[in-house]
Amino acid sequence: MKKLIFCCLVVLMGSCKDKDDAVEPEVDYAPEYVGSYGTLVVDGPTSVQNDWVITATGKNQLAIVYTRNIHVEIAGTEVDVIQEYNLIDVKTTKDSFTINETVDVKQDNGKPLRHLVTGVATKVAGASGVAQLNTNIKLADPANGKTSYEGYLEFKKK
Repeated sequence: MKKLIFCCLVVLMGSCKDKDDAVEPEVDYAPEYVGSYGTLVVDGPTSVQNDWVITATGKNQLAIVYTRNIHVEIAGTEVDVIQEYNLIDVKTTKDSFTINETVDVKQDNGKPLRHLVTGVATKVAGASGVAQLNTNIKLADPANGKTSYEGYLEFKKK
């Protein structure tokens, strides 16, 4: 009888034990990136206004509408092209997010274009204290890997 009471006591104490090793819920970092960001890159006769409009679509998941407004001055004439990349599968962490997807690019000239967009954006506080996203981004043809743009950009929050 003593053994039975002791066994019941051990089982009861074991079931009442606190679970210190419980898994903490994963933090959702996506809302920290939401907003509009932009940067202007000028290289000789070419200027490109890059804009990101970022929305949270789920836990640690973002969607980015990436617009490139390209302006080129060539021998007295000007050429403008607006490109829009709809990135829908962007994964976030505490200090960065990763872009790695192939998208059909909408262009105002109506010509079809498909790009593989890759890069990692790191969240930092700029010199003025305004939030910014620093990234090395690459735009390439997914069929042959030929790069149409690769560079470092600093997107400042608007």
